[in-house]
Amino acid sequence: MSTKWNNDGTFHLGINMAGAVSAGAYTAGVLDFLTEALEQWYAAKASPNPTVPLHDICIDVFSGASAGGMCAAISAVMLQGPFQHIQNPTDPSVEGTTNRFYESWVNKIDIEPLLGVTDLQDGGPVVSLLDSNIIDEIADYALAPVASPAPRPYLADALTLFLTLTNVRGVPYSLNGEATGSAEEDIAYYADRLQFETVQGTDRPQSSSAKPLPLGSDLGSNAGAWPLLKEAAKATGAFPLFLAPRKLERSAADYYDSPWQPISIDVTIPAPPHWTLKKSDTFTTLNIDGGVTDNDPFQLAHDFLAIHNPMARRDPKTGELRNPPDADNANCAVLTVAPFPAEDLYNPNYNFGKNSSVSGMLPNLLTVLLSQSRFQGETLAAVMSGTSYSRFVLAPSDTDNPNDNALQCGLLGAFGGFCERGFRAHDYQLGRRNCQKFLKDHFRLATKNPIIASGLGKFDAAGLAAVIKAFDPGNTGYIPIIPVCGTAVAEVMAPARATISPSRVDEILDSIVGRLRAVTKPLLESAIGTGLRHLAARTAIDGIISTWGKAKLRDLLQQELKEVIEG
Repeated sequence: MSTKWNNDGTFHLGINMAGAVSAGAYTAGVLDFLTEALEQWYAAKASPNPTVPLHDICIDVFSGASAGGMCAAISAVMLQGPFQHIQNPTDPSVEGTTNRFYESWVNKIDIEPLLGVTDLQDGGPVVSLLDSNIIDEIADYALAPVASPAPRPYLADALTLFLTLTNVRGVPYSLNGEATGSAEEDIAYYADRLQFETVQGTDRPQSSSAKPLPLGSDLGSNAGAWPLLKEAAKATGAFPLFLAPRKLERSAADYYDSPWQPISIDVTIPAPPHWTLKKSDTFTTLNIDGGVTDNDPFQLAHDFLAIHNPMARRDPKTGELRNPPDADNANCAVLTVAPFPAEDLYNPNYNFGKNSSVSGMLPNLLTVLLSQSRFQGETLAAVMSGTSYSRFVLAPSDTDNPNDNALQCGLLGAFGGFCERGFRAHDYQLGRRNCQKFLKDHFRLATKNPIIASGLGKFDAAGLAAVIKAFDPGNTGYIPIIPVCGTAVAEVMAPARATISPSRVDEILDSIVGRLRAVTKPLLESAIGTGLRHLAARTAIDGIISTWGKAKLRDLLQQELKEVIEG
């Protein structure tokens, strides 16, 4: 579908995906059902005598961080061709499918390869606590360009993708500019992002900031920025210390013109980096999880829609460019998939003693970084002002088990999904179920909205009455933006809560101990070298890991997994 914003009955959509670690399985399930619903609706609209709303949808932009960024990258690739939808993800025999969401997040990822030692075989330095080779294998599979693209009518021709990154090398900027003779003072900027755009053949992207993702069967997987997308997807999901950081070859030009400023700003204030590189030079960056600096890049998707939206208006108080928010006039929206929305942050019984200690402060630091990166002060006023039909959030809900955390992948600090396929399959199914209910009950616009009205106006009186009866049976005056029909109508059944066997827990424990012992040798060699002192230290640490350390790990696993261990 064309990316031009015409008054043609098209609702424009951006999909934003927040960080999730192993709960990327939930986001993947949401996307699976969302695309199934779109396919079924468009098939129904194309039938000889359609009985469904006839307006249109155009997905213009994906944005994501961490696991959400990896899902966004897979979306940009996978939606270029056909794939099957997974109605029974909890069945372990369902494998080898054409669904890259499902295969990547349910079948292929697992704790066993993550606790392997293949990354240590070349004798190089330890770059991560987990073996990241399985991430490379999944990226090679999931992010290979579709050989024969089949354009979807609800996907923009120039589909845009934003991935957030944390560039730990940093980009230096001068704080005193041209102040000749003054003491030099620089500051480094670490929050980073990459913008991609699908193009036809050798065409150039419409946006000067975007890297081209050329579509075409004769171009190959190394054309344009496809290799960069693969590395960027791995980089945005590189959880600090646990997964390997990633080097990216960037154009130095990417860091001119104040890259921290919102893309919707009227005038960009030039602020070149304080370095000797020219715009045409290459700048090699070292990157970790985008969630460290921007875990919920809603603003990128929102602003991208706003700068193309002829109905967007600039708020005189904040300067923010905003899309129409009310149900009668909204013509676009950002849908955020948030597996772990922050809630209940205020604790009246805050334990200052525990949290002031070294052992208490260390985990708090990571929480502070991630939570602060989610805080969107620039949009807080808009969110607090009431219902907005230009901003939607889809978060996990399990009404059948109100006393349990909805996501099973949330165990072990959101690494729990890697431990058991059943947890990932559960969350994938829950994502499909939640998405179905969201589309039916919440993702709606007023029937007098011009976009909805343009579609309804194509029916005669009898046809209109039939559509209203089917999609607004309560006569509320609201119609789904993405009507659920065809195979998407049957209720997605609530997934059964998965369990993990005691023997599986023991296997994981042994693998953790094995991994810790394997990384000890190279870490010690880099710290104190080889020889008798190294041998003595390694022997001592091996002993600690195998006894006291293993006991502590067993207690941790059993405590965190106590509600899901069989028996």
